[in-house]
Amino acid sequence: MAEVKVEELLDEVTVRMPGGEELRARGRRRTVRRRAALVAAAVAVTGGALAMAALARGGEGGRDIRPAASPTKNPFLVDGMVRLLPPERMPAAGKWQWTGDEEETTENHPLPRVGGRDSCPASYAERSAPDQTQYGTEYGSDEGAAKARHRVTSYESGAVARREAALLEEALTECGLQRHGKGAAGHWSGTTESASWLRVEVERWGRWISVVEVEVEESARGQ
Repeated sequence: MAEVKVEELLDEVTVRMPGGEELRARGRRRTVRRRAALVAAAVAVTGGALAMAALARGGEGGRDIRPAASPTKNPFLVDGMVRLLPPERMPAAGKWQWTGDEEETTENHPLPRVGGRDSCPASYAERSAPDQTQYGTEYGSDEGAAKARHRVTSYESGAVARREAALLEEALTECGLQRHGKGAAGHWSGTTESASWLRVEVERWGRWISVVEVEVEESARGQ
């Protein structure tokens, strides 16, 4: 490696400076360290944002059972088992006192089917749905004026799940629902064709989609 000698005029000491190749190597190492620091800072900011989103979802009408989803961990599986929301953790549980067994499995409803058949009939149109595995449960209120549903559906790939989630959002719009909020803390709500009030939360992780619904007869909303 070539070396450059610089004579110090004050004390006549020879200082050996590194050559061009070594200086370039040091520069590359500094660049790599800077990039690593920036990446670490970005990860920390993203993690904090996810945690804040999870906290914002608490309270009645929100979803307070699931912590912020890790990018590398499926939020719908616990120890390899699909977990459906128990009645006390469904939205508006304090008002409607949902009853039922979360281990019960409902009919396999392909997305974008949402609400009751009379509520959003367009979403019940026959279609060539992709292969799926679905887990679901349904709860009722004591008076029978409200229902709550939770479905977790897995597909063969994330691309298929994205398409199905997009179709679901189109169906929600056609049903007369409007989106409130953004990201994981957002939800859809509105009055349907059958004059019921419907609230829907949609969450996707990879090839999995979770749909949480609460449907209330319009006459019972003021109770």
